[in-house]
Amino acid sequence: LEELMKTHQTLEHITKLNKSLLLLSKIDNGQFTETVELELNELLKQYLDDYKEVYAYREIQTEVVEKGVFRVQMNESLATILITNLLKNAFVHNIDGGHIRIVITPHSVMFCNTGAAQPLDAQRIFERFYQGKKKEGSTGLGLAIADTICKMQALRLCYEYKSGEHCFILYTSTHNQ
Repeated sequence: LEELMKTHQTLEHITKLNKSLLLLSKIDNGQFTETVELELNELLKQYLDDYKEVYAYREIQTEVVEKGVFRVQMNESLATILITNLLKNAFVHNIDGGHIRIVITPHSVMFCNTGAAQPLDAQRIFERFYQGKKKEGSTGLGLAIADTICKMQALRLCYEYKSGEHCFILYTSTHNQ
């Protein structure tokens, strides 16, 4: 039974990996052409509530600071994938009892979270399959997908480690850091 469970987990991981690679291929091939103007504030808050419920057992505190509305012209499906990947990353790579702080301005959305006590490799963090420390169930593609979406939608995604927090900042292409 134990061997069967291991085989099942491996199969689930391979299925997840396959879906992620297919998504990356579709994004790279420009198959998400339909765009609309979106306000990411509401989309983000909607999915944040879902993730808070899923990860409630970890007692991670969340805070959203809205200093403006982040509007973007992009494919709605890709916007959802982008937001959910960045949120999931903040929860999965956090510590029990940690926190997530999201700051929204008209030109940026910053996801900051507690986690490993040292900075990640900023040069490699968005590479496919790169994982600083392997997390159970992680494919190593979430941030690569987020970065690819940003490049295809004229957005920029950057990583910084400051004040003991891992921060992923989403910028509009017209905003200088």
